[in-house]
Amino acid sequence: MFTTNMVLSAMWAFAWGVLGGAMKLTPKAAWRFCGANVLFAATIILLVQRTVEPSYVHYQGVEWLVFCGLAAFHGGILYLVRLDGLPSPARRIGPILLAMVITLQVAPDSSSYTVRAVVFSLTVAWLTFNCFWDCYRGLRNDQFAPVVRWSISGPFLVAAAAMLVRSGLVASGLAPGPAGEFAQIPHFTPFLWMLTVIVMAMNITMACLTAGRLVKRFRNLAEQDHLTGCFNRASIEERLGYERERAQRSGEPVACVFFDLDQFKPINDRYGHATGDAALCHVVSVIQSRLRTVDALGRFGGEEFLVVMPGTHLAGARDAAQRMRLALEQTPLRTGGATIPLTASFGAAVLGPHESQASVLRRTDAAMYLAKRNGRNRVEISTDGI
Repeated sequence: MFTTNMVLSAMWAFAWGVLGGAMKLTPKAAWRFCGANVLFAATIILLVQRTVEPSYVHYQGVEWLVFCGLAAFHGGILYLVRLDGLPSPARRIGPILLAMVITLQVAPDSSSYTVRAVVFSLTVAWLTFNCFWDCYRGLRNDQFAPVVRWSISGPFLVAAAAMLVRSGLVASGLAPGPAGEFAQIPHFTPFLWMLTVIVMAMNITMACLTAGRLVKRFRNLAEQDHLTGCFNRASIEERLGYERERAQRSGEPVACVFFDLDQFKPINDRYGHATGDAALCHVVSVIQSRLRTVDALGRFGGEEFLVVMPGTHLAGARDAAQRMRLALEQTPLRTGGATIPLTASFGAAVLGPHESQASVLRRTDAAMYLAKRNGRNRVEISTDGI
Protein backbone atom coordinates (compact mmCIF):
# COMPACT_ATOMS: atom_id res chain seq x y z
CA MET A 1 0.00 0.00 0.00
CA PHE A 2 2.75 2.44 0.98
CA THR A 3 4.83 1.48 -2.05
CA THR A 4 1.85 1.95 -4.36
CA ASN A 5 1.21 5.44 -3.01
CA MET A 6 4.86 6.37 -3.32
CA VAL A 7 5.10 5.12 -6.89
CA LEU A 8 1.89 6.89 -7.96
CA SER A 9 2.94 10.20 -6.43
CA ALA A 10 6.41 9.92 -7.97
CA MET A 11 4.96 9.09 -11.40
CA TRP A 12 2.59 12.05 -11.30
CA ALA A 13 5.39 14.35 -10.15
CA PHE A 14 7.59 13.13 -13.01
CA ALA A 15 4.79 13.49 -15.56
CA TRP A 16 3.99 17.05 -14.52
CA GLY A 17 7.68 17.87 -14.48
CA VAL A 18 8.03 16.67 -18.08
CA LEU A 19 4.96 18.66 -19.15
CA GLY A 20 6.16 21.84 -17.48
CA GLY A 21 9.88 21.49 -18.15
CA ALA A 22 10.57 19.59 -21.36
CA MET A 23 7.27 20.26 -23.19
CA LYS A 24 6.65 23.77 -21.81
CA LEU A 25 2.95 22.95 -21.61
CA THR A 26 1.24 25.21 -19.05
CA PRO A 27 4.56 25.36 -17.17
CA LYS A 28 3.39 27.49 -14.22
CA ALA A 29 0.53 25.10 -13.50
CA ALA A 30 2.51 21.93 -14.27
CA TRP A 31 5.36 22.82 -11.91
CA ARG A 32 2.89 23.47 -9.09
CA PHE A 33 1.22 20.12 -9.72
CA CYS A 34 4.66 18.51 -9.72
CA GLY A 35 5.51 20.14 -6.41
CA ALA A 36 2.18 19.06 -4.93
CA ASN A 37 2.86 15.42 -5.77
CA VAL A 38 6.36 15.64 -4.32
CA LEU A 39 4.80 16.90 -1.08
CA PHE A 40 2.28 14.05 -1.12
CA ALA A 41 5.13 11.57 -1.56
CA ALA A 42 6.98 13.16 1.37
CA THR A 43 3.78 12.78 3.39
CA ILE A 44 3.84 9.02 2.90
CA ILE A 45 7.54 8.79 3.79
CA LEU A 46 6.97 10.55 7.11
CA LEU A 47 3.73 8.66 7.75
CA VAL A 48 5.34 5.23 7.70
CA GLN A 49 8.02 6.43 10.14
CA ARG A 50 5.51 7.20 12.89
CA THR A 51 6.02 5.49 16.23
CA VAL A 52 4.48 5.92 19.69
CA GLU A 53 7.26 8.40 20.50
CA PRO A 54 6.21 12.09 20.37
CA SER A 55 7.29 13.77 17.12
CA TYR A 56 5.92 16.94 15.58
CA VAL A 57 7.62 16.02 12.30
CA HIS A 58 5.90 12.63 11.97
CA TYR A 59 2.48 13.70 13.27
CA GLN A 60 1.70 17.39 12.67
CA GLY A 61 4.32 17.56 9.94
CA VAL A 62 2.51 14.90 7.89
CA GLU A 63 -0.72 16.88 8.02
CA TRP A 64 1.00 20.16 7.19
CA LEU A 65 2.60 18.60 4.11
CA VAL A 66 -0.85 17.57 2.89
CA PHE A 67 -2.06 21.16 3.42
CA CYS A 68 0.88 22.57 1.47
CA GLY A 69 0.39 20.00 -1.29
CA LEU A 70 -3.26 20.96 -1.69
CA ALA A 71 -2.34 24.66 -1.64
CA ALA A 72 0.20 24.02 -4.41
CA PHE A 73 -2.42 22.11 -6.37
CA HIS A 74 -4.84 25.00 -5.94
CA GLY A 75 -2.20 27.39 -7.24
CA GLY A 76 -1.71 25.20 -10.30
CA ILE A 77 -5.46 25.24 -10.97
CA LEU A 78 -5.51 29.04 -10.84
CA TYR A 79 -2.81 29.21 -13.51
CA LEU A 80 -4.41 26.48 -15.62
CA VAL A 81 -7.93 27.94 -15.78
CA ARG A 82 -6.64 31.55 -15.96
CA LEU A 83 -9.18 32.77 -13.43
CA ASP A 84 -10.12 36.46 -13.55
CA GLY A 85 -9.54 37.92 -10.10
CA LEU A 86 -7.35 35.69 -7.95
CA PRO A 87 -8.65 34.71 -4.49
CA SER A 88 -7.19 36.63 -1.57
CA PRO A 89 -4.19 35.22 0.34
CA ALA A 90 -6.40 35.02 3.44
CA ARG A 91 -8.72 32.56 1.70
CA ARG A 92 -5.84 30.57 0.24
CA ILE A 93 -3.46 30.21 3.19
CA GLY A 94 -5.44 31.51 6.17
CA PRO A 95 -7.00 28.10 7.05
CA ILE A 96 -3.57 26.43 6.77
CA LEU A 97 -1.99 28.86 9.22
CA LEU A 98 -4.96 28.49 11.60
CA ALA A 99 -4.71 24.69 11.47
CA MET A 100 -0.98 24.85 12.17
CA VAL A 101 -1.50 27.10 15.20
CA ILE A 102 -4.22 24.81 16.62
CA THR A 103 -2.35 21.54 16.10
CA LEU A 104 0.83 22.97 17.61
CA GLN A 105 -1.05 23.20 20.91
CA VAL A 106 -1.64 19.43 21.18
CA ALA A 107 0.66 16.50 21.84
CA PRO A 108 2.55 15.20 18.78
CA ASP A 109 1.42 11.58 19.17
CA SER A 110 -1.60 9.30 18.85
CA SER A 111 -3.25 10.73 21.99
CA SER A 112 -4.17 13.92 20.05
CA TYR A 113 -5.81 11.97 17.25
CA THR A 114 -9.33 13.38 17.64
CA VAL A 115 -8.31 17.05 17.67
CA ARG A 116 -5.86 16.66 14.81
CA ALA A 117 -8.26 14.53 12.77
CA VAL A 118 -11.07 17.10 13.04
CA VAL A 119 -8.76 20.04 12.26
CA PHE A 120 -7.11 18.11 9.43
CA SER A 121 -10.43 17.08 7.85
CA LEU A 122 -11.96 20.56 8.04
CA THR A 123 -8.84 22.17 6.58
CA VAL A 124 -8.63 19.66 3.72
CA ALA A 125 -12.35 20.15 3.09
CA TRP A 126 -11.79 23.90 2.79
CA LEU A 127 -8.76 23.52 0.50
CA THR A 128 -10.45 21.01 -1.82
CA PHE A 129 -13.58 23.17 -1.94
CA ASN A 130 -11.38 26.08 -3.02
CA CYS A 131 -10.02 23.84 -5.79
CA PHE A 132 -13.56 22.98 -6.86
CA TRP A 133 -14.92 26.51 -6.77
CA ASP A 134 -12.06 28.23 -8.57
CA CYS A 135 -11.79 25.43 -11.14
CA TYR A 136 -15.53 25.66 -11.83
CA ARG A 137 -15.42 29.46 -12.11
CA GLY A 138 -12.40 29.40 -14.39
CA LEU A 139 -13.95 26.84 -16.74
CA ARG A 140 -17.14 28.89 -16.87
CA ASN A 141 -15.11 31.92 -18.00
CA ASP A 142 -13.62 29.71 -20.71
CA GLN A 143 -17.13 28.84 -21.99
CA PHE A 144 -17.08 25.12 -21.24
CA ALA A 145 -20.43 23.33 -21.21
CA PRO A 146 -21.90 22.79 -17.70
CA VAL A 147 -21.47 19.00 -17.91
CA VAL A 148 -17.78 19.45 -18.71
CA ARG A 149 -17.27 21.93 -15.88
CA TRP A 150 -18.90 19.56 -13.39
CA SER A 151 -16.98 16.54 -14.70
CA ILE A 152 -13.64 18.28 -14.23
CA SER A 153 -14.27 20.19 -11.00
CA GLY A 154 -16.72 17.74 -9.39
CA PRO A 155 -14.11 15.39 -7.85
CA PHE A 156 -12.84 18.26 -5.70
CA LEU A 157 -16.35 18.85 -4.36
CA VAL A 158 -16.74 15.13 -3.62
CA ALA A 159 -13.42 15.16 -1.73
CA ALA A 160 -14.52 18.19 0.29
CA ALA A 161 -17.81 16.51 1.19
CA ALA A 162 -16.01 13.30 2.20
CA MET A 163 -13.69 15.22 4.51
CA LEU A 164 -16.62 17.04 6.11
CA VAL A 165 -18.28 13.68 6.78
CA ARG A 166 -15.05 12.32 8.28
CA SER A 167 -14.73 15.32 10.62
CA GLY A 168 -18.30 14.79 11.78
CA LEU A 169 -17.75 11.08 12.42
CA VAL A 170 -14.54 11.69 14.35
CA ALA A 171 -16.01 14.54 16.42
CA SER A 172 -19.09 12.46 17.31
CA GLY A 173 -17.00 9.45 18.32
CA LEU A 174 -18.39 7.22 15.58
CA ALA A 175 -14.91 6.93 14.10
CA PRO A 176 -12.68 6.67 17.17
CA GLY A 177 -8.92 6.81 16.99
CA PRO A 178 -6.50 4.06 17.99
CA ALA A 179 -6.88 2.75 21.52
CA GLY A 180 -3.91 1.95 23.73
CA GLU A 181 -0.70 1.32 21.89
CA PHE A 182 -0.51 2.92 18.49
CA ALA A 183 -1.32 0.37 15.78
CA GLN A 184 0.48 1.72 12.76
CA ILE A 185 -0.51 -0.23 9.65
CA PRO A 186 -4.19 -1.03 10.34
CA HIS A 187 -4.92 2.54 11.36
CA PHE A 188 -3.09 4.10 8.43
CA THR A 189 -4.76 2.03 5.71
CA PRO A 190 -8.09 3.97 5.49
CA PHE A 191 -6.20 7.28 5.59
CA LEU A 192 -3.87 6.15 2.81
CA TRP A 193 -6.72 4.94 0.64
CA MET A 194 -8.50 8.25 1.13
CA LEU A 195 -5.36 10.20 0.28
CA THR A 196 -4.71 8.01 -2.74
CA VAL A 197 -8.22 8.50 -4.13
CA ILE A 198 -8.14 12.27 -3.60
CA VAL A 199 -4.68 12.67 -5.16
CA MET A 200 -5.51 10.40 -8.11
CA ALA A 201 -8.79 12.22 -8.77
CA MET A 202 -7.10 15.62 -8.69
CA ASN A 203 -4.27 14.54 -11.00
CA ILE A 204 -6.53 12.78 -13.48
CA THR A 205 -8.98 15.67 -13.76
CA MET A 206 -6.19 18.20 -14.21
CA ALA A 207 -4.47 15.95 -16.75
CA CYS A 208 -7.75 15.78 -18.70
CA LEU A 209 -8.08 19.56 -18.55
CA THR A 210 -4.47 20.03 -19.67
CA ALA A 211 -5.02 17.64 -22.58
CA GLY A 212 -8.16 19.56 -23.48
CA ARG A 213 -6.16 22.78 -23.47
CA LEU A 214 -3.60 21.18 -25.80
CA VAL A 215 -6.29 20.01 -28.21
CA LYS A 216 -7.90 23.44 -28.10
CA ARG A 217 -4.55 25.07 -28.86
CA PHE A 218 -4.02 22.85 -31.91
CA ARG A 219 -7.58 23.54 -33.04
CA ASN A 220 -7.08 27.28 -32.68
CA LEU A 221 -3.85 27.11 -34.66
CA ALA A 222 -5.70 25.28 -37.42
CA GLU A 223 -8.75 27.56 -37.41
CA GLN A 224 -7.41 31.02 -36.63
CA ASP A 225 -5.78 33.59 -38.83
CA HIS A 226 -2.28 33.90 -37.40
CA LEU A 227 -2.25 37.71 -37.52
CA THR A 228 -5.70 38.91 -36.48
CA GLY A 229 -6.96 35.98 -34.39
CA CYS A 230 -10.27 35.67 -36.25
CA PHE A 231 -11.15 32.62 -38.36
CA ASN A 232 -8.97 31.94 -41.37
CA ARG A 233 -10.45 31.38 -44.84
CA ALA A 234 -10.79 27.62 -44.57
CA SER A 235 -12.53 27.87 -41.21
CA ILE A 236 -14.98 30.61 -42.18
CA GLU A 237 -15.90 28.69 -45.33
CA GLU A 238 -16.42 25.57 -43.21
CA ARG A 239 -18.62 27.58 -40.85
CA LEU A 240 -20.68 28.87 -43.77
CA GLY A 241 -21.11 25.31 -45.05
CA TYR A 242 -22.33 24.18 -41.63
CA GLU A 243 -24.81 27.07 -41.39
CA ARG A 244 -26.03 26.36 -44.94
CA GLU A 245 -26.80 22.73 -44.07
CA ARG A 246 -28.54 23.79 -40.87
CA ALA A 247 -30.57 26.42 -42.72
CA GLN A 248 -31.75 23.86 -45.26
CA ARG A 249 -33.03 21.66 -42.41
CA SER A 250 -34.62 24.41 -40.32
CA GLY A 251 -35.61 26.95 -42.96
CA GLU A 252 -33.90 29.79 -41.06
CA PRO A 253 -32.07 32.41 -43.12
CA VAL A 254 -28.30 32.80 -43.24
CA ALA A 255 -26.72 36.10 -44.26
CA CYS A 256 -23.20 36.78 -45.51
CA VAL A 257 -21.40 40.11 -45.35
CA PHE A 258 -18.19 40.73 -47.28
CA PHE A 259 -16.11 43.82 -46.54
CA ASP A 260 -12.83 45.08 -47.91
CA LEU A 261 -10.74 47.92 -46.48
CA ASP A 262 -10.66 51.06 -48.61
CA GLN A 263 -7.31 52.44 -49.76
CA PHE A 264 -5.34 49.93 -47.71
CA LYS A 265 -2.25 49.85 -49.94
CA PRO A 266 -1.37 53.52 -49.30
CA ILE A 267 -1.34 52.76 -45.54
CA ASN A 268 1.26 50.03 -46.09
CA ASP A 269 3.26 52.26 -48.46
CA ARG A 270 3.26 55.29 -46.15
CA TYR A 271 3.48 53.78 -42.68
CA GLY A 272 5.01 50.36 -43.33
CA HIS A 273 3.73 46.82 -43.15
CA ALA A 274 3.87 46.72 -39.34
CA THR A 275 1.30 49.50 -39.24
CA GLY A 276 -0.70 47.71 -41.92
CA ASP A 277 -0.77 44.61 -39.72
CA ALA A 278 -1.85 46.74 -36.76
CA ALA A 279 -4.62 48.18 -38.91
CA LEU A 280 -5.93 44.70 -39.77
CA CYS A 281 -5.94 43.70 -36.09
CA HIS A 282 -7.69 46.96 -35.22
CA VAL A 283 -10.38 46.30 -37.81
CA VAL A 284 -11.04 42.81 -36.47
CA SER A 285 -11.30 44.15 -32.92
CA VAL A 286 -13.77 46.87 -33.93
CA ILE A 287 -15.94 44.61 -36.08
CA GLN A 288 -15.90 41.71 -33.62
CA SER A 289 -17.26 43.96 -30.88
CA ARG A 290 -20.33 44.69 -33.04
CA LEU A 291 -21.19 41.04 -33.71
CA ARG A 292 -23.38 38.60 -31.82
CA THR A 293 -21.92 35.50 -30.23
CA VAL A 294 -23.52 33.35 -32.96
CA ASP A 295 -21.90 35.36 -35.77
CA ALA A 296 -18.53 34.39 -37.21
CA LEU A 297 -15.84 36.68 -38.60
CA GLY A 298 -13.09 35.39 -40.86
CA ARG A 299 -10.23 36.84 -42.87
CA PHE A 300 -10.88 35.80 -46.44
CA GLY A 301 -7.62 37.10 -47.82
CA GLY A 302 -5.44 40.21 -47.61
CA GLU A 303 -7.66 43.00 -46.30
CA GLU A 304 -10.93 41.23 -47.20
CA PHE A 305 -13.18 39.70 -44.54
CA LEU A 306 -16.35 37.63 -44.41
CA VAL A 307 -19.03 37.64 -41.71
CA VAL A 308 -21.48 34.73 -41.45
CA MET A 309 -24.70 35.67 -39.66
CA PRO A 310 -27.14 32.80 -38.96
CA GLY A 311 -30.82 33.58 -38.40
CA THR A 312 -30.50 36.93 -40.20
CA HIS A 313 -32.67 38.25 -43.04
CA LEU A 314 -31.36 40.63 -45.71
CA ALA A 315 -32.66 43.74 -43.93
CA GLY A 316 -30.93 42.65 -40.73
CA ALA A 317 -27.69 41.95 -42.60
CA ARG A 318 -27.81 45.39 -44.22
CA ASP A 319 -28.41 47.09 -40.86
CA ALA A 320 -25.61 45.09 -39.25
CA ALA A 321 -23.25 46.02 -42.09
CA GLN A 322 -24.14 49.69 -41.62
CA ARG A 323 -23.36 49.46 -37.92
CA MET A 324 -20.02 47.84 -38.69
CA ARG A 325 -19.24 50.46 -41.32
CA LEU A 326 -20.03 53.36 -38.97
CA ALA A 327 -18.08 51.79 -36.10
CA LEU A 328 -15.02 51.45 -38.32
CA GLU A 329 -15.38 54.98 -39.70
CA GLN A 330 -15.71 56.43 -36.19
CA THR A 331 -12.79 54.46 -34.71
CA PRO A 332 -9.54 55.42 -36.47
CA LEU A 333 -6.30 53.61 -35.75
CA ARG A 334 -3.99 55.54 -33.43
CA THR A 335 -0.40 54.35 -33.52
CA GLY A 336 3.01 55.94 -33.26
CA GLY A 337 1.52 59.41 -32.76
CA ALA A 338 -0.47 59.15 -35.99
CA THR A 339 -4.23 58.91 -36.43
CA ILE A 340 -5.11 56.78 -39.46
CA PRO A 341 -8.73 56.80 -40.66
CA LEU A 342 -10.06 53.43 -41.78
CA THR A 343 -13.13 52.70 -43.87
CA ALA A 344 -14.44 49.65 -45.69
CA SER A 345 -16.90 48.77 -48.42
CA PHE A 346 -19.55 46.20 -47.53
CA GLY A 347 -21.65 43.77 -49.54
CA ALA A 348 -24.49 41.70 -48.06
CA ALA A 349 -26.54 38.77 -49.33
CA VAL A 350 -28.81 36.07 -47.95
CA LEU A 351 -28.44 32.42 -48.90
CA GLY A 352 -31.23 31.30 -51.22
CA PRO A 353 -33.35 28.20 -50.41
CA HIS A 354 -31.42 25.91 -52.74
CA GLU A 355 -28.37 28.08 -53.43
CA SER A 356 -24.85 26.73 -53.30
CA GLN A 357 -22.19 28.10 -51.03
CA ALA A 358 -20.08 29.26 -53.97
CA SER A 359 -23.04 31.14 -55.44
CA VAL A 360 -23.86 33.17 -52.34
CA LEU A 361 -20.17 34.03 -51.92
CA ARG A 362 -20.03 35.28 -55.52
CA ARG A 363 -23.12 37.45 -54.99
CA THR A 364 -21.82 38.87 -51.71
CA ASP A 365 -18.46 39.60 -53.29
CA ALA A 366 -20.16 41.30 -56.27
CA ALA A 367 -22.21 43.49 -53.90
CA MET A 368 -19.05 44.50 -52.09
CA TYR A 369 -17.33 45.50 -55.35
CA LEU A 370 -20.43 47.46 -56.32
CA ALA A 371 -19.96 49.43 -53.09
CA LYS A 372 -16.37 50.08 -54.19
CA ARG A 373 -17.48 51.39 -57.59
CA ASN A 374 -20.19 53.56 -56.06
CA GLY A 375 -17.75 55.55 -53.94
CA ARG A 376 -16.46 53.23 -51.16
CA ASN A 377 -17.35 53.33 -47.47
CA ARG A 378 -20.88 52.18 -48.16
CA VAL A 379 -23.11 49.08 -48.05
CA GLU A 380 -24.67 47.37 -51.06
CA ILE A 381 -26.94 44.32 -51.06
CA SER A 382 -27.64 41.48 -53.47
CA THR A 383 -31.24 40.35 -53.96
CA ASP A 384 -30.63 37.85 -56.78
CA GLY A 385 -31.04 34.76 -54.64
CA ILE A 386 -34.24 35.83 -52.86
